[in-house]
Amino acid sequence: MLHISTTFFLLFGTGVLTVKCPAVSMKGSTGDNKVTIWCEHTIHVTGKLCWFKQTSDALPITLVCMHYTESLQSVEPRYSNNFTKNHLIMHMCGKKTTLTIMDVNISDSGFYFCGAMDYNIQFFNGIRLEVKEKNDMSRKNATENLKKDQKECPVSSENVSGSIFFTLTLLFGGIIICTFSILLILAIYRHHKQQRRGAECQAHQHNYEEQEFESVEYSAVQFSKKKSKSAEEHTDPFLVYTHAT
Repeated sequence: MLHISTTFFLLFGTGVLTVKCPAVSMKGSTGDNKVTIWCEHTIHVTGKLCWFKQTSDALPITLVCMHYTESLQSVEPRYSNNFTKNHLIMHMCGKKTTLTIMDVNISDSGFYFCGAMDYNIQFFNGIRLEVKEKNDMSRKNATENLKKDQKECPVSSENVSGSIFFTLTLLFGGIIICTFSILLILAIYRHHKQQRRGAECQAHQHNYEEQEFESVEYSAVQFSKKKSKSAEEHTDPFLVYTHAT
């Protein structure tokens, strides 16, 4: 067991072993009292269980370790790399272990995972913790809530298109009605004007005919019908009336 333990930490210390596992994301903000993450292990009888932290592409560092037994005897955790129980608290509960981070700050961001060592070395899926400033988290949460509300109550493009179509229909309908009204008024005005002109023309024509009739003068023209010399002279008067202007 001592040989395995030495090998285990030697691999991390020399940088030969790095861990990159898919992890569940967890978000926190500065000023939070605590954040608790958990991990499942497969130690059956006895072994050593440790929590590790990895940031970016750096090598994982050991945070705290505890000796595991089936009887779950109370064992004091051993901290590494200047971490203390005032900031990190490790617990065991059956096949699960938890790590509680107290007084969360930005430097606590990283990938946390647990490793078990009994007869071999095993690592388990971890959790990626992202810590941001409290104001940034508030703005981000507000943005996410707004996006969620918009997603739950989206504005239908069909409704928008329908309202635009209805508005355009009313607009063009009003323009068409106004145009036809103006054309109808102009047609009625023109018709009345033509009727008035026709009545005036008829009145002028009637007056002209009356004036023509009143100016007619009649004069008598006498023609003589002469007989031959051998015949007795006799004259028959013919009256012809001519129109004199």
